[in-house]
Amino acid sequence: MKFKTVLEGQEAVILNYLGEGRLVKGPQRVFLFRERLQYLKKHTADPYQYIVVKDRDGLVQHKPGPCFVFNNPLLYESVTVKESTKIDANHLIVVYKRLKESDVERRVVQGPTVFVPEAEEWIHTFTWHGTDPLEKTRMIPGQSVFQKLAVIPDQFYYNVKDVRTQDDTMITVKLMLFYELKDVTKMLNTTTDPIADMINAVCADVIAFAGKVSFEEFLNRTQILSDISTFPQLTQRADKIGYSIQKVVFRGYHASDSLQAMQNAAIESRTQLRLESEIEEQKAKLADFQLSKEQERTKLVHDMEKTKQDHKQKKAELEQQHILEMRQIEHRNLLETTALFTKANQELNAADKAWDCEFLEKLNDMNVNLTDYLNTKNGPQITEEIRVVTTDTDWIKAS
Repeated sequence: MKFKTVLEGQEAVILNYLGEGRLVKGPQRVFLFRERLQYLKKHTADPYQYIVVKDRDGLVQHKPGPCFVFNNPLLYESVTVKESTKIDANHLIVVYKRLKESDVERRVVQGPTVFVPEAEEWIHTFTWHGTDPLEKTRMIPGQSVFQKLAVIPDQFYYNVKDVRTQDDTMITVKLMLFYELKDVTKMLNTTTDPIADMINAVCADVIAFAGKVSFEEFLNRTQILSDISTFPQLTQRADKIGYSIQKVVFRGYHASDSLQAMQNAAIESRTQLRLESEIEEQKAKLADFQLSKEQERTKLVHDMEKTKQDHKQKKAELEQQHILEMRQIEHRNLLETTALFTKANQELNAADKAWDCEFLEKLNDMNVNLTDYLNTKNGPQITEEIRVVTTDTDWIKAS
């Protein structure tokens, strides 16, 4: 006999010696007589969780959070807290629901959302080929296991091994595939592993392409392997399973070690020849460049000399023209000065003559004999002439 306390927020079960039990919710203080008290575990779910409650009669309930449930052994067989499925905008999940009469309904839940399944629902789990963690170009069956399916474009690397050309050369073709999911329903109805389907289809296309050409022709036509039209089986199979192939990128090839060594030697030889050719071409270009620059320099010197001579000639012409103009100006000034002196003398003579005339007129008015005056003024009239002739012997005087 003893007392037990059940605090507020707690629950407990009291079991008697007959196995009967009753539920006690706190706050409460109980007296036990030939009884045993068992505190119940409280299971709490946050907004991103839910609680799975399995009754003793087999009924299962899912309670989305936030909520809590006490694990009452009188009512429940188990109580479990599970995480809700968080789906972003680039993913979706496929949900199945059991209906009456054993029918099953399928639906697609597109993100973004937080999904809490009902008791009759379960989420589809995809099991596909996945990339080998140790080698990204190798696919392992069942390696990729997931529930949230990506609906955005994706890609994977893959090496198609043991590809035989027409001349029996074994090579490995390295590819990169870009794909995108277009129709989820078609994918669910037609395949269980779309990656495996795409791998098989691309292998068939590569083998068909390589089987028609020799190794040398294959090397010359590798750019075709980056053309989507080279992979008809891949594009057709992808369309049938709800996918679209955006592009295929050829990443190179690998042959056997001996063939690869021969190929490397040939590549090295071609590279060496190309480098030598480029060196000779660069030398020729350098010589042409030097010659052209020398010609430009010669032409520049010639142009400078010509410009210098033209300048000197023009300077001489300008100097000659200046001298001629100065002489013309001096001559013109001399003519003008002479004309001025001549005019002044003429005016002076005219003035003298006018004065003489006026003077003579005044003398005439005074009854002066002008003839006598003029004879007196000008001196006596010349009556004799003396000539002097010089010869080698003597002087001759004539009168």
